[in-house]
Parts: sequence; structure tokens; C-alpha cells
Amino acid sequence: MHAAQRLTTFYFYIVISSVIATALLATFQKDHSIPRLGMLPGFLLGVFSFVFWKLDTRNKCLIKGAEAALKFFESNSEHANSSVQPHVSQIFLKEEYDTRQKRKRSIFIWKSHFSYSECFNLVFLTFGSVGILGGLLAWWF
Repeated sequence: MHAAQRLTTFYFYIVISSVIATALLATFQKDHSIPRLGMLPGFLLGVFSFVFWKLDTRNKCLIKGAEAALKFFESNSEHANSSVQPHVSQIFLKEEYDTRQKRKRSIFIWKSHFSYSECFNLVFLTFGSVGILGGLLAWWF
């Protein structure tokens, strides 16, 4: 439930941010009579990016709490063993183990493993930076 809420919130953020970014870009048209009007959508995009990033952080904490409880039950199951790799039926413990094995970073960014949080944070940072930069450019020019 928390994971679905997290994705729904992110989708909503993408829609809102795309509309605001489009409004921001529209204010930079040459025939626009009030160029400083771009400050509003620019800074609004920055604020929304921050707020949705904080919402995502909260949803992530809820998901991690639920995962910790499930890992506890999995580690106390009949399949708990002394081998390094968790049993295939221990879904959350096995996923954690497999992810740890893939976490090695590569100089080639497309070969690196990224979590949902890292990807979401990159999107929040990108939209937020575009918003703040666009707002500053509108104010400057």
C-alpha cells in the first residue's frame, strides 16, 4: 500500500511539474509582455519539488518500516539458515542480498544500479533546479 502511494504521489508530481515547467518556458517567449512573470512558475516548481521530495522521504520511511517487519518474520521462518545467501522464499531478505551484490558503481552510469529513491531524487533535483534557475533568469532579465 505504501509503495503504491509512493508511486501515485510521484506520478502526480510529474504531471504538476510538467505543467508548471511548460508555463515557465512559455514566459520566455519573445512576444511575452511581462518577462518577470516567469518568476512565479519557476519558484513554484522549486517549492513543489521540495515538498514532494519530503513526501517521498516520508513514504520511503513507511515502506522501509514495513520491509523491516517482514524481514524479521522471514529471518525467523523455517527457511532461516546459516548460508550466506537467503532462501528463495525469503523475498525481502533475498532482495536485500541481491541489491547489495549489485551496488558496485561503474564509471559508465548506465551500468550502475540505482534505487527508486536515487532515481526519484534525481528527478526532484532536476525539476527543482530548472524551476529555481528559470525563476532567477526571469527575475534577472
